[in-house]
Amino acid sequence: MNYVEKQSFTVDNFTFESGKTIPVTLGYETYGELNEDKSNVILVNHYFSGSSHSAGKYTPEDPLPGYWDDLIGPGKAVDTNRFFVISTDNIANVHVKNTNVITTGPRSINPETGKRYGLEFPQFNYRDMARIQHEFLTKQLGIKKLYAVMGPSAGGIISINWSVLYPEMVERLIGVITNSQTPVHTAFNVCQHAMRVIELDPKWNNGDYEDNDGPDEATRLACQLMNIGAYTSEYFEQTFKRDSSETDPYFDIKAKTSYEKQLYELIKNVSSVTVDASHWYYTSRATMLQDIAHDFHSLEEVLNRITAKVLMVSCTSDMLFPTVYNQQMVEILQNQGKDARLYKIESMKGHMAGVFDTHLFSNQVAEFLS
Repeated sequence: MNYVEKQSFTVDNFTFESGKTIPVTLGYETYGELNEDKSNVILVNHYFSGSSHSAGKYTPEDPLPGYWDDLIGPGKAVDTNRFFVISTDNIANVHVKNTNVITTGPRSINPETGKRYGLEFPQFNYRDMARIQHEFLTKQLGIKKLYAVMGPSAGGIISINWSVLYPEMVERLIGVITNSQTPVHTAFNVCQHAMRVIELDPKWNNGDYEDNDGPDEATRLACQLMNIGAYTSEYFEQTFKRDSSETDPYFDIKAKTSYEKQLYELIKNVSSVTVDASHWYYTSRATMLQDIAHDFHSLEEVLNRITAKVLMVSCTSDMLFPTVYNQQMVEILQNQGKDARLYKIESMKGHMAGVFDTHLFSNQVAEFLS
């Protein structure tokens, strides 16, 4: 097992696309060794509710390794005997209460006022996230080329933004369970609905709440909305068992079914410890706003900026980023004469297969990176 150390970097004055300039500090982890000419760098970006902890453990006592540990490491598809892998925490990381996450967001202290930013925190998008990373990699680490940029879901979104903003730097792009534009259905179903749920909680108070007295119930429902969208119907039937013999829900409208109790307790145990409503709110908005064609005339025009080789990995049962949109993106790139390919996987985990079922596409990743 590889043991990793959490580090951090700061960009003293970062100007967001929305126009505000603030200092930004984010955590990051590295795996493998940087070679002499700094040509072996792979940037891995994390999904909506992930973090920079993509592989290894911090201590031997950690119950689980990083989320892509089966994919990243010595001799694995992303071989750290060969590559130097960097992964950063995102702006407004939803797990801001996790001590192993370092992020700047609405719950951070505004140095100009000495108070939390709250909703005064800048509106951000994933293009901003790529720009922050670019400043860190180029100005602080002296890295001028990426052998590859990759990530699942929101991490893939950031990776696509990299390939459009800095085509001269990116040699390969791997997008897993992601796309160039967030489907409108997904924007409503798991992003806007989550934001509205949080806004309706009386403890939200327009983002001004105390650490131990916030909109916790709304946060749990926002997490549940994401979970429902991220897995398939089959997965839920098998994971949250119904009890056909129970009687209480048939006589008491407040009595929860067996599967309601199971899901509620699971989400309560996770969200209550590490997830913050404001950070979920901002990350939902950033995900809604994902449109690589923003500021361009068309999707075709912006995708034509990509010069990297492209591998898109899609799960055919993914309800958040359906395969049809991956197919569209790849076909546009192919029609432009680009080296682009789509690899389809099948799993009842749906969207989350891109995080938890890496064995289904690890060979394709290894081949693409060879």
